[in-house]
Amino acid sequence: MAIIPMKQKATIKRPGAKDDWGNVISEPVEITLKCYAVEETAVVQNQLGEEVVTSGKFYFDKLTDIRDDDVISYTNELGVTVERTPIKIGAIRMFNRKAAMTRVYV
Repeated sequence: MAIIPMKQKATIKRPGAKDDWGNVISEPVEITLKCYAVEETAVVQNQLGEEVVTSGKFYFDKLTDIRDDDVISYTNELGVTVERTPIKIGAIRMFNRKAAMTRVYV
């Protein structure tokens, strides 16, 4: 059970893997997950330490497999669809060091 209610859904689109020659060796994958979406503009540090502007953040339950080359697609209550790649991915951990949530800035 999640710490906060996860009422929204986001689709994670993972591109297919390629070999050294550029040939596709696995098909693209789409995964739909429950999340808590916050649409706000903020300045955060990305994984390289640079300051960047984000347009929102997503909270996923536990430690979720989200990668830098994934595309996160989200449709809000007004029907506006947003597709972005992650800027910063991090785990929120409890006192016992278990991952409680995954926070993704887009």
